[in-house]
Amino acid sequence: MGEAKLRQMNILGVNAYHGDVSAALVRDGELVAAVEEERFRRVKHWAGFPAEAIRSCLEIGGLNPEDVDRFAVSRDPKAHLWQKAVYAVRRRPGLGLLRDRVRNRSKIASLPSEIASSLSLPEARVEERLHWVEHHPAHLASAFFLSPFEDAAVCAIDGFGDFVITSFAMGRGSRLEVLDRVFFPHSLGLLYLAVTQYLGFPKYGDEYKVMGLAPYGEPDFVEEIRKLVALEPGGRFSLTLPFFKHWSEGVSMTWDAGEPTIGPVFTDELERLLGPARRPDEPITTRHEAIAASLQVAFEEGAFHVLNALYEKTRSKRLCLAGGCAMNSVANGKIRSRTPFEEVFIQPASGDNGTALGAAFYVWNHILGKPRGFEMKHSYWGPSFDEPELEGSPRRFERTQDLVDWTAKRIASGKVVG
Repeated sequence: MGEAKLRQMNILGVNAYHGDVSAALVRDGELVAAVEEERFRRVKHWAGFPAEAIRSCLEIGGLNPEDVDRFAVSRDPKAHLWQKAVYAVRRRPGLGLLRDRVRNRSKIASLPSEIASSLSLPEARVEERLHWVEHHPAHLASAFFLSPFEDAAVCAIDGFGDFVITSFAMGRGSRLEVLDRVFFPHSLGLLYLAVTQYLGFPKYGDEYKVMGLAPYGEPDFVEEIRKLVALEPGGRFSLTLPFFKHWSEGVSMTWDAGEPTIGPVFTDELERLLGPARRPDEPITTRHEAIAASLQVAFEEGAFHVLNALYEKTRSKRLCLAGGCAMNSVANGKIRSRTPFEEVFIQPASGDNGTALGAAFYVWNHILGKPRGFEMKHSYWGPSFDEPELEGSPRRFERTQDLVDWTAKRIASGKVVG
């Protein structure tokens, strides 16, 4: 008699109550599905709980809720409690900041119940199978464990998550070794966010607009922007805090179901430095273009300061990069010319959406110690549509030229086509 086939292990990764909530399904170390909630809700960066994304992952994987063996959540409310306590004593943050943190933590703590309810499972079953994966290790795992490299330097740079802003790590096989961290409130992501808001782009995720605006301007305000952040030895850095309010007064944030929002993170000091902030309804001037260009220069200086230090810590020529700041494609294109890294893997869902799949792979590889065998070669892991489904679409083109003509007319009239 042949050896009985072992049952496959299914791990469901979840990013919830943050921006870009998502879910991912990993089966025996192979990615089966990865879906963002916004695709179903039709609202960019949808926050809250990814109920539809979870449903879609199970559907793509052909699973019932009972088939999920492990749940991996890309947050850990218990992470860095000592650092948080020291920060609270030293900085004495305002009640608004503390209230926001407590509220978000209570939401995260309710996740076992939320997952169980959405899947009609007993809460005890979810709790005993749930792994809390800290935000930054989830970012790091999403980059390294999905890369083609057996070993590599790994870096995550983002706004904030579980009190960590930037992580330096070395990945080898199925293990990640965190080498250093930069803690809240010092953040290159918040530097970019502050100036993005100052330039009149207040919505969550608007940083890409400023990155796109930068090439139109001359970097005439670089010296002023450099005053916002100090680069320190070992790849560390610190914000000049009087220009920011996220660390003291607190910033209003909403992570409930719907579009996430973040209130202004810059203080009046930034306007005293750069002049009046632009209102969203005001025209964009050459001054705004110059400030965007200067921000991009200063951000790149900070990012390459981090990456060059990571190389000194690891001496690896291979780099895996994730975190929201890894979405700055302009900086990414300069990594090989501004650092010693020669081979670079940037996980396509580098933002918080990718922490769902990072959490799942962290459990499979780092916690369970399973060998790696998967390489992410594309980013098409959501629902697909076959020919019969397309037959029922509102408009179908038999000739390519007809499609081209139709599309060109829409673009010429100011429409957006994907």
